[in-house]
Amino acid sequence: KTFVALLVSLILGIGPAQSVKAQFFGISLDTAIGYSAAKKGVIGGSVGITHPIPLVPNLGVSSLKFAEDSDYQSTDKSKQINLNTANSITTINIFYNVPFPVVSMAIGLGYGNFLSQTTMTYADSNDSTKNFVDEITEQKLPVTEGFIHVGLPFWNIIEFHIGYHAFSAAAVQRDKGRSLDISGISGIDFKKVNYSGGMSTIGIQLAF
Repeated sequence: KTFVALLVSLILGIGPAQSVKAQFFGISLDTAIGYSAAKKGVIGGSVGITHPIPLVPNLGVSSLKFAEDSDYQSTDKSKQINLNTANSITTINIFYNVPFPVVSMAIGLGYGNFLSQTTMTYADSNDSTKNFVDEITEQKLPVTEGFIHVGLPFWNIIEFHIGYHAFSAAAVQRDKGRSLDISGISGIDFKKVNYSGGMSTIGIQLAF
């Protein structure tokens, strides 16, 4: 809610009342402060390069890393399975700066890869010789991106902004390629997980 309120205030122009003027080349640096599909902390952000050439889109890249840890237990509680999944998103994007009288706005689209790597740990309290760790093959899926940045410029050379990047990818079967046969284990069933979501960012742009 705080993030949405800040976005609305920027769009409505609550801040220094100065016009956004034309700039030459610039660089935008943003850091991720959250991702809607991540249960833990995230690392990532985006970088963009702007230029003054009319109609030619600006270029940028986005990246995000996050993990998920899940525990499963058989009905008789004798068998435990842990899935630890490391996910990463990397995209290349194009974007345009949209002129407004008070605030600045950038809108863009991107495309890239979503990588998911899971480590499965199996434990059997009745037979410790069956305990093992299975490194499951990394899955690679295409991902699309759409984003918006809204900011306030100061002195025509610096801008502070917030952003929202929406990523969309197919659902992941986290245990795909596993060597463990769970067909005879009652109470354990792995379902697909969809990691599509939105990355919130804060950042700064410097003009040269």
